[in-house]
Amino acid sequence: MRSSGSVPALVATVCILCAVCGCLGASPAPAAGGITPIDLPEPPAVSTLAGALAELDLLGAEGGLNVTGTSVHQVLGTGVDRDGRAASWALGLRDGEEVRWLTFGLAGWQEISLPAPLPAEEVNITGVLSPEDLLSSQEGVLRPVMERHGTDTVDLALAEGVYTVTIRSDAGMETLAFRADTGGVVV
Repeated sequence: MRSSGSVPALVATVCILCAVCGCLGASPAPAAGGITPIDLPEPPAVSTLAGALAELDLLGAEGGLNVTGTSVHQVLGTGVDRDGRAASWALGLRDGEEVRWLTFGLAGWQEISLPAPLPAEEVNITGVLSPEDLLSSQEGVLRPVMERHGTDTVDLALAEGVYTVTIRSDAGMETLAFRADTGGVVV
């Protein structure tokens, strides 16, 4: 059996294919001044609460995190912009007597260990304003506070029928509260 001729032919074929595809082509010359462009990582993905919950439903349908039989008692959003898109979301769930916490961010939904208590009252996600609707309806109240602090994001907490909006920066912190069903200011 003679295969010595087929190995060089195979190597030559691979080299030709690589040259045609550009794998072995010459590298482009650096730009004037020796600066080579680099690809920067994309900014972190942001998502609305509705989008994050849709991902959770999809994950559950595919056999991922099982949240059947749980009830939502707290919703937290971090780095929420004026359009209601957050850098991360967290859900405080009650599963019988057990407390479970789920987070949604760059890595998708994950269950985390967090020894934090939950409010007693269940959050009816469909019976409250969405974060984007709340922020839009209260823009006149929130915008001056955000501008005063030099920030364009807030942190949200939804529990016991109230949205708590925290605006923080190096200049300080302010917290405002709104009814979750109507968006009315809570004094």
